[in-house]
Order: sequence, then C-alpha cells, then structure tokens
Amino acid sequence: MASEFLQYLKKKKLRLGIIAGIFLFYHLLFNSITGQILTDKIASSIFAGKFEANVRSFSPFYGIRFTDIKLYPAADWGQKPVLTAKELGISYNLPLILFGRLKISKISIHGLELDLKQRGNLWNISSVFPPSKKEEAPAEKSEPLTEIRTYIPVSAFLELDLKDINVHVNSENGSKSYSAGLEGLELGFLLDTDRFTRIPFDLKVLDLIDEFQVKLNPENQIKLGFQDSSGGLDHPFRCTLIWERVEGSKAGFHSRLDLGSEKIPIRIANRVSAPFGFSIKYDLDVSPEKKELLLRNLEWKVGEDTWLEGSGKISDFAPDSGKVNLAIQKSRIRLAPLSDFLHSLGFDSFSMSGEASLAPILAEGDWNNLRVLGEVRGNGLDFRVGKKRHSIPVFNLDWDIRIDPQSEKDPGPKIPLPWMRSFAFKNLKAIYNEILLEGNLNYSQAEGPDLDLKLDNFGLGDYLTGYSGKFSAELSAFGKDFSQLDAGLKLRARGFRFPLGRGNSGNINLEGGLKALFHFPKKAWGLEEILVSNLNLQAFSPEGNSAAKLNTGGRIGLGEPFVLDLKKAGLDLDLEYLVPLLPLSLRETLIPVRNQVGKKIGLDGDFYYSLGDHGQNIQGSLGVDLPGMNLRDGKLSLDLKMIGSPNSKIKIDKLELSAFSKKLYLGLGGELTKASKTGPSPSLGEFIPSLKGELKLVSPKESGLIKGLFFQGEAGAKFNWYGSLIQGDLISKNSNILLQSGVCPGYDCKLYKIDGWNADVPFAHDLSVKETKNLIEGNKRKFVMNYGRTPAPNFTIRQIIGNHPSLKGTPFEYSRPKADSPGLSANLEYSENYLRMDYLKVYTLDGEIWGKDMIVNVGSGDPEKMEYSVSLRVKDIDLKQLLPAKTQAKIDDGKVKADLNLWGRNLGDPVPNLNLFFSIYQIGNDFGKSAINIFAPSNILTDFIYGSYAVDKIELELSKGLVYAVILFKRSILGTIIQLENNQVSQQRMPLANFLKRAQNEIETFNQ
Repeated sequence: MASEFLQYLKKKKLRLGIIAGIFLFYHLLFNSITGQILTDKIASSIFAGKFEANVRSFSPFYGIRFTDIKLYPAADWGQKPVLTAKELGISYNLPLILFGRLKISKISIHGLELDLKQRGNLWNISSVFPPSKKEEAPAEKSEPLTEIRTYIPVSAFLELDLKDINVHVNSENGSKSYSAGLEGLELGFLLDTDRFTRIPFDLKVLDLIDEFQVKLNPENQIKLGFQDSSGGLDHPFRCTLIWERVEGSKAGFHSRLDLGSEKIPIRIANRVSAPFGFSIKYDLDVSPEKKELLLRNLEWKVGEDTWLEGSGKISDFAPDSGKVNLAIQKSRIRLAPLSDFLHSLGFDSFSMSGEASLAPILAEGDWNNLRVLGEVRGNGLDFRVGKKRHSIPVFNLDWDIRIDPQSEKDPGPKIPLPWMRSFAFKNLKAIYNEILLEGNLNYSQAEGPDLDLKLDNFGLGDYLTGYSGKFSAELSAFGKDFSQLDAGLKLRARGFRFPLGRGNSGNINLEGGLKALFHFPKKAWGLEEILVSNLNLQAFSPEGNSAAKLNTGGRIGLGEPFVLDLKKAGLDLDLEYLVPLLPLSLRETLIPVRNQVGKKIGLDGDFYYSLGDHGQNIQGSLGVDLPGMNLRDGKLSLDLKMIGSPNSKIKIDKLELSAFSKKLYLGLGGELTKASKTGPSPSLGEFIPSLKGELKLVSPKESGLIKGLFFQGEAGAKFNWYGSLIQGDLISKNSNILLQSGVCPGYDCKLYKIDGWNADVPFAHDLSVKETKNLIEGNKRKFVMNYGRTPAPNFTIRQIIGNHPSLKGTPFEYSRPKADSPGLSANLEYSENYLRMDYLKVYTLDGEIWGKDMIVNVGSGDPEKMEYSVSLRVKDIDLKQLLPAKTQAKIDDGKVKADLNLWGRNLGDPVPNLNLFFSIYQIGNDFGKSAINIFAPSNILTDFIYGSYAVDKIELELSKGLVYAVILFKRSILGTIIQLENNQVSQQRMPLANFLKRAQNEIETFNQ
C-alpha cells in the first residue's frame, strides 16, 4: 500500500514538474526583456523617426505595458518628440477566445503629450512614418456588406482609460499661422456585449450592448487655447459627460452633462472681449425596473440669462399607461448682452436688442394622448445686419398640441398626420418692420382645419427692387378634413408701382379676391386639383377711377396631364384711365391704339390648356368688344396641338376669327413641322409651315364695320403657305367701300367712296429670299405708247369719289366710268417677290391716265432695299376742274398732256431717294404762266418778257432732293423783238422744299 502511494506521488511530482517547467520557460521567453527586444525591432520597421519606450511587462496572452514613451520626428523638425506618454498599457485575455469571449481588459494611456507642428502643407507627425507605396489595385465590384458573421457565439469586452491627455498644434504659415491646445482631457469608456453571431452595420448593433459606460472629465476641467494674428483664447472649460449604469440595476443608467464656462476672455487685436459665458446642463436617471425617467436640472444659460430651464418625469413606460410630465418653467432671452459681446469681438456690423421668452412649455398626458402647450413672447426685438434692419416690436403666440406618438395609422388624404390629434395656434400677433400679421390656426381630426390670417402694411419695395406699394391681405381656409380645403383670399394694394424698361408706372390701387377649392383626393399633401369659383382683380387710378378689371373662374389640374381650364374669363380696360398709369414705353404704344379703337376695350371667353408626356393642347374662344370702333362681336376660336416633348409638330385644327355679325372671317388650318438639321430651312421660327387660310369680307348690303368704314359686296383672299412659299389669290366681286370721318353730312365731313371693285389677282411670295436684287434701271425717256390690243384686266374699280383735294367741303370724282369701261382698270400680278402692274387706265378730269411696267420689288422685305418704278402718260386731263367754279371761267384752256416716270430705291426714306421725270408737252397759257412763276422770280420785266412767249413744253426732273426744270417757249410776234437763248428758261438744283413751297403759293392764287 505504501509503495502504491509512493508511486502516485512520483507521478504527481512529474506532472507538477512539467507544469512548473512550462511556466518557467514561458516567463523566461516572454518577459520585459524579450518584450523590449521585440518592441525595438518592430518600432524600427514601423517608424521613420526615433522611438523610445521602456517595456515593463510583456505577455502575448495577457498584454503589454510601456512607460516613458517618446516618438521623434525627422531631424529637420528638431529634437523635440512629437509624442510622449508616461504610461501606455494594453491588457487582454487571449485564452478566453476558447470560451467565445473577446476581452480587452483595458487600454490605458496616462500623461499623453501630442505636439503637432505644421509648415505649409507638411506636418511633423507625417515624418514619423516612412512614405507609403501607392499601388493601384483593380477595383472589384461587390455588393456592400450589411453585416459580419462570426459563425460561433462570441461576446466582447472593452475598457479604455485615458488620463492627462494634452494636445498642442503649432502652424507656421506666415500670416495664417496659429497655435492651439487642449490640456487635461480624461476619458473612461467601458463596453460589454451579449453573445452574438452577427454584427449588423445599422442601428440594430445597439441591441448587442449589455453594459455601456462613458466618463468624460468627471471631475477636472479641460483647458482650451488658441492664438493667431487676430486674437486668442486661453481658458478652462467644464466638459463633463457621464453615462453609467445605476448600481443594482441591469438596464438602468444615469447620465449627466455639464458643458461651458463663465466669463470667457477672448482677445481680439490685443483687446480682451467683454466677459461672457455659456453652459448646458442636465441630470438624467432612467430606471426600467421602476419604469421611470427622471430629468433634473435641465439648463441652457447664455451670459447671466437662463434661456431655458426645466425638469420633468416620465413614468410607466407601458404603451397604454405611460405618464409624461415635462416642463420648461423659465426662459429669459436678452439679446443686448450677446450683441455687446459680439461687438467686443469686432462684429460691429451686427447688433441685436430686445427680449424673448419660450416658457412656459408643458408636456403632459399618456403615450396615446400627449398634450404639449406653451407660449412664445417677444418684445422690442431688433436685429441689424449691415444697413439692413429687422424690427419686431411685438411677437405673441399661444400654442396647444395634442398628439398620439404611438399611432400606427398610415397617412392619408383626409388625415395626413395620424399622430396629430389636434393643434391650435392662437392669438398670433407679429409686427415686423411695420408689417402686421395676426390670426389663428386650429385643427382637430373631428372638425378639420380652420385658418384665419390677416396681413397689413406689407411694403413690396422692401423685397423687390424697383417695385413699391403697400399691400394688405386676408386669408381664410377651412374644411372637414385635409382632402378638400375651401380657401378665400382678399387683396388690397395702395400706391403699387412697377418698373418696365427705363420707366416706372404711376401709382395704382388694386383690389382683388379669390375663392377656390383645393383637392387632395389620393394621398397626403398630394394636391391634384384647384377649382376656382371666382378670381377677380381690379386696378384703380389714385382718384378712384376703374382702369382695368379681370374676372374669371375655372379648374387647374395638377395631375397627368396638367390642365388649366378657365371659364367666362373677362377683361375690361378703360384706356382713358389705364394709359396714364402705365410706364412711358407702354404709354407711347397704347396712345395711338386708344385714338384708333376708343377708350374702352372688352375681352371675354374660355381658355383650355393641357400639358402631358406626349404634347400640349390649347383650345379657346375669345370675344372682343371695342365700342370705339363699333366692333362689338369679335370672336377668336382656337384649337391647337403641340405634339412631342420637346415639340416636333404643331397641328392647328382650328383658328377662326369673325366679327361684324360674321361679315369678317379669317380661317387658318394645317401643320407646323420642326425643321431638321439636314432638311430645308425653317420659315416660321423653328418650324416649316404647311397651312391653308382664307380671309373673307361679305355683306349683301352696305353695312358699317369699324367706325367710319362701310362695306358692301364680297372680298377676300385665299392662300396656301408651304415651306417658304406663300401663294394665293386676292378676290373681290363688285364690292363697294366707303370711308368717312368727321361730321357727315357737313362742311367738315371727309368721305371717300370706291364703287364696283372687282379683282382676281394672283400672288406668290418666297420667304427664303434673303437678298433684294436690283431689277429696276431708271430711264427718264421711257414713255407709255398706245396699248393696242390689251388683255382683260384683273383689277377694276368703277368709280372713286371723295373730298376735293384742295377745296374743303367740295366733292370730287377721282375716277369715273366712260361708256362701258370702269373708271380704273389694270392687270396686276405678284410673283417672285415683286408686284407688277400693266395696262393701267384711269378715266379722270375728262381725260385719261395710262400706266405700264409699274413694278415694286419687295425682295427680302427690307424697306431700305425695296425699289419701284412707274411710267405714266397723262392725256387731256382738265386741270380747271381742280379749281373753284368762279376761277374756272377765267381759265382759257386747262387741258394737259404729259409723260411721267418715277423710280427709286429705299422705301425706308423715300423722298431723298426718289427720282422723277415729268414732261408736259401740252399745257394752256394760264397754267403755263403759273409754271414760269414757280421756277423764275416774278417782277415787271420778267413778266413782260415771259408774257411775250407761249409755253411749248415743260420738263421737270427730281434727283437726290433737287429739282431741275426746263421750260420751252413757242415763238410769237413780240418774241421776234425780244428773244430768249434757245427759246427756253431753266432752273438748276432747286431744293425740293423750295419747289413745293412755290408751287403751293401759286396754287393758292387760283383758289382766291
């Protein structure tokens, strides 16, 4: 028995010896000496700078501890270490991995000094490490990770202990140099988790935490410093944050915050700012066991004022029985001390004054019916930024909200905020820069919203440059719920002015109103339709006279497609009062219009517009009422589609204009196709037209059209517009036109009548012509000979009657028929961008006027490049008929025969560019003497000399504004004694103005 026991002891001794040997070998191999060797070896490969540290203990299973740590930068940064630390320790328990436990017992850093320096873009800390080798690895596309899987259940533990941490930064960059520092930072951190097999990359990771603790400077203050060329700061601050588990509670915790300091001295330009401070504090206890959250000492303080102070309690966390009682009991916000502090820092362009309060605020109730109510008050608030001032002398608001934070209802159109049971914003009154806003806003899920706001004394010029005027408005809105809101708006403005170009409008007074229904039928806040029952706006002159009035109603659809549908829209303008209110540029435009159309204009009609993914559609019917022009029933109808997005085609299904009991009609239809880059050039903006149109004026009997215009018959034009070519026919069938002005009948009546107008004239104009070629060469010797056989005319007028050209109140026949021939006939054609008239024949003054080769070259349409040419022959017209009856008896012979040629270029300034040759080869003695008086000064001697001759021929030429004239005389008995050179008298280079003045004076002698 003894021997067995001895054998057992021998075996035990052997095992103990083996264990002791392993333990001794482990400590001989892993100790401070081997740790020092490994540390020096590893540091030399990691750091480019010198690294010093004393290894006090070393174990690969349990951790390592260093003392007297120093890390030096490169030699050019000096001999001062960039990092020093009294102690650095990392302790862990690696064998616990076998039991599924990752435990870092503690990471401790004590007495850390970090001294950072910067020169340009370089830092001394960067010289500690060798330059890295950048290798561009090919990017591999992979789905982002959402979690990490450990596959076996594990838990983790981490403790961090930082004490006496100091950081200093010194930047050397010339004028941008600065230095900064932080001293006395302490941080304690502890984390312990439950077992897990997955680590999610979202907020679910918080569910893994079993214990969490943070202690930031629990007792000591930190010291912050900063210094640059403009100023600096060197002052201690409280920076305490504690988050720790309550002793005896597994899930309960206590949290405390104290951040701030009093009388902070900031130096700006060697001047210390006014003492100022701030602080934020709270003390919070959460106990799941007691189902209680207790908030104490909540405080936000700025300077000597407590901006917010409160406390409260939440008890019984259960969803159906929780109780909330939180309150902000105190609030005083004085802005003047804060403004003085900012001024002491040099912010002189910014100032504040006044006092505000956000208290009381009370939250009470349970989790399914929480009530939050409070008050906001402001007195004498004044803000100035630069030259802009914001004054709020009064701001009052009472609010009361009831919510259900745990509501799980989905938002809908009727109740867009399911968690909001009700709210009330009452007694709102705010005055901002003399603008008054006041009203109430109420809502409950049972009764719906109710809004009533009033705005007064709003100065538009304060917000829009160039505009002015004082506006006031009243807005109301209500509904059973938010799916349909009935809104009303009243608007009024006094002294409204707006700019246009270089001018401004006059002072305009406005009054308007809006009544509309806003529909949100499908989703919360999803406005789809606005039904406008009435929209009106009226403009008045300062004296109260109505200048313009707009009334309309309709529908706006905001879905797909967008729709704007206006019904019974009406616009009434009184130009007598409107024109003086408008800017100068508009006044200059509308004054001639007012003189033509009268003082009042009325427009009314319907308008429809839709915009969808495939295009746009425009339909409308516009009525026009112009009493001053006797146009009371004008109507424009339109049906137009713009296809594609962007538009590639415009289809005009209908464009019609009618007026004067449908006597006037304009119709147009067709398509406009957007030009391609390779196709023909566009001729109408960006589009190529393919249009057909008709303009027609039909009246079986003489009827008044616009004021002073009467028409009977049928006239108009049909045309096609394809590409750049516009062609068609001008047609008239036995039409009569009467124009009159003044008081008719009467002495001041002006009347012109065209009877029996017939026409069938083709025309063609090419818009692609960009240059006007010179087609006309002037020839003063080109005369109209007898026509011989002539084609049938396509343009005739039986008779033209009007006022006498020189005798007021006397009728005159400008042309009249002769036998079966009309008073005026011609053959007209417009093609290749020029108008040609041939075989003109006019019966007038008991004679005839013939015309041939009459051309107007339109070309590109530029008036400065247009040219014209006319050749006429005057045959036996009696000029006596142009004189008063008492004067006609004194004239022996008024018959005249003559040839006339005129041509020119530049219709933009026609008179200086007119060329004219007028050859009179038969004229009576009396009119011949008058011609002599025009060209030669009159006296006794010249009258006697020229009186001895009879005029044989007169040639007159106009060129470049100068008149050249030659008068040829017949020989007489007295002329054999008194002879003129070449039997003629000439006048060279007489200015046209002088010629016209002399001719007017000579004509007046016949009218005396």
